[in-house]
Amino acid sequence: MSPDLIPALDPTPVPGPTWLFQGLLVLTFFLHALFLGVALGGSVLAAVAQVRSRGRAGDPRTVLVGRIVAMNAYGISFAITTGVAPLLFVQVLYPQSFYTATLLVPWVWLGMLGLLAVGYYALYLYKLRGAPRLETRGAAGGTAWLVLSAILFLAIAAVHVAVQLVHAQPGLWPRVFQAPWSALAAPVFVARLAHFLLGAISLAAAVIAWWAVRRAHRGGNPEIESPIARYAWRWLVAATTLQLVGGMLLVLLLPGPVLGGLMGGGGASVGLGLGMALALALLLLLVTVRDPVEQPRRANAVLVLLAVTVAAMSVLRHQVRDLYLAPFADRFVTPTAPQWGNLALFALCLVLALATVAWMVRRVAVDRATGDEAA
Repeated sequence: MSPDLIPALDPTPVPGPTWLFQGLLVLTFFLHALFLGVALGGSVLAAVAQVRSRGRAGDPRTVLVGRIVAMNAYGISFAITTGVAPLLFVQVLYPQSFYTATLLVPWVWLGMLGLLAVGYYALYLYKLRGAPRLETRGAAGGTAWLVLSAILFLAIAAVHVAVQLVHAQPGLWPRVFQAPWSALAAPVFVARLAHFLLGAISLAAAVIAWWAVRRAHRGGNPEIESPIARYAWRWLVAATTLQLVGGMLLVLLLPGPVLGGLMGGGGASVGLGLGMALALALLLLLVTVRDPVEQPRRANAVLVLLAVTVAAMSVLRHQVRDLYLAPFADRFVTPTAPQWGNLALFALCLVLALATVAWMVRRVAVDRATGDEAA
């Protein structure tokens, strides 16, 4: 591809060292990935559980659906909020490639806002009108709302994956300009979307199982909590297994120069090895658990190890993007002019914001609203 297609660099200097913004990008994306995984994976699990249970009151899967919907009512908001920071850092570090990618598929990128609004509204339609009540056996229309919500959130994930692939591959720009949907034709797109979806399901299932185990040991009904924990655990084992296999396939589908960078030693190779080792360790730990309610410490350990794995994969994702953009690195040399006072203020605001989110999550988990207030 001709380097002339890459826009000229904005002469405005970045207000800090590049390494700092790269670190903040990885950190904030990791936090975003946690909430996004729970929201996306939870939506899929809720839709499947609703279809399987048909909304029957008293079915543990119906109880599970209610919990996921309650969790996602907050989790989606957190996913949106925490997604702002990594999006801004990408625009600071990669403005030429990222803005170009969004301009090549403008209606798809902007349409994501509509998908998000409708998907979120469908979730609340289930919560307010579709969820089964004590006096009814089922929930007319509830299944449709949950399936619609899951499909729309999956479509949003597909948009993000496609834009990220176009952003990281300037060589695709001429073809995408002629046929925007060609971005979806690459095998790596399908593999990357599947890998992301399976990771989201794993994370959501781990949180659901942990929640059920916690309730079981704090006076919850074992006839409800144990089936929910086992159901979520089966999803967790299956999704983690498929993700490990799919991750290996995704690596093999990478372009030759990127694959060579991953296998040629250096930080990217360490990141790949660490990610695979953590995923394998997670799977080995998972298969040692027969009943998570009877093995609460291992259930807690799985949740922690899964979070560490997501952190390692966030670093690897950033390294892979840099390998994609390596042939054009000389066009992305950004001038810097550190503004330490502003950076200190930003760091303070970031810490306060994260503390606020942590307090809100704890408040929701410990002192949940009930009845009409829960809406």
